[in-house]
Amino acid sequence: MCHYMFYTKSLKEEITAKLSELIEENEICDRFNIEDRDKMYIVHYDATSPKSKSDESLAHVISDIVQKAALLKVCYQYLKKREDLPILEKREITDAFLRNNYLSRQEGFSYITYYLLYLPIYNEIKEKQTLNIEGWIQFRLGKYKILIRDILQQFIEDYVTKKEVITFIKLMREASLLAVPLEEEIHILYKAEGQVQIYNEAFKNMTGYYIKKYCQELLLDSTLTKEDLLLHVLITICPKRIIVHKKENMKTKQFMNTLEIIFEENIRYCNTCDFCKDKE
Repeated sequence: MCHYMFYTKSLKEEITAKLSELIEENEICDRFNIEDRDKMYIVHYDATSPKSKSDESLAHVISDIVQKAALLKVCYQYLKKREDLPILEKREITDAFLRNNYLSRQEGFSYITYYLLYLPIYNEIKEKQTLNIEGWIQFRLGKYKILIRDILQQFIEDYVTKKEVITFIKLMREASLLAVPLEEEIHILYKAEGQVQIYNEAFKNMTGYYIKKYCQELLLDSTLTKEDLLLHVLITICPKRIIVHKKENMKTKQFMNTLEIIFEENIRYCNTCDFCKDKE
């Protein structure tokens, strides 16, 4: 029998839930108990199963808890300094960052989590059968926190950019509702290689013509993609109906997601018409 002890001041509920989960999944079959000693909780676990298996299972439990607590701590410390962000946005960023960067043992470890968090915890438990969880978070995760902070900074930049794009799209949608349609119907065709083409109501390819007519100034901007130009074309034309053909050839969803936000119910998807068959 091998005796393990884990010390924690504030994570008793988390470790209890994780150990109970392992028992329910029959990964461990032994009981654990918690000792309350002068504002410190000590989790005692006596393993009757092979030590190697217990070491691994308990390392997963502790690393899950440490990972989530470390992410929260990095978020709190960094966002506290960001006075440019409202409190509600800080909460949204924290929740979204946890969803995107917390990987439990069931989901599989990332390279960073495995080598900088799980493996050191596993080696510590294997050697000493004890670990102070808050102490580990405070003093043993220096490199991990630096990398997480860098990831968080980029995450916030992407979050702010995305929010600005959504605001822009909403403005475009409102403008499109007020605009006079220059065309009743426009057809979007996805070619086999994923390329997007625009056809008019008479099924004539107008892609080049529309770009030349409506995007003269934008053509000077080398950062814009063809899909950016076509989006500008469609916003300018503001058709009453947009019919999308061969959606299965679509390589990325960003263009269509943006169109759906702007044009909403004015977009329809073709289910193999004569035009589609002719373009095969």
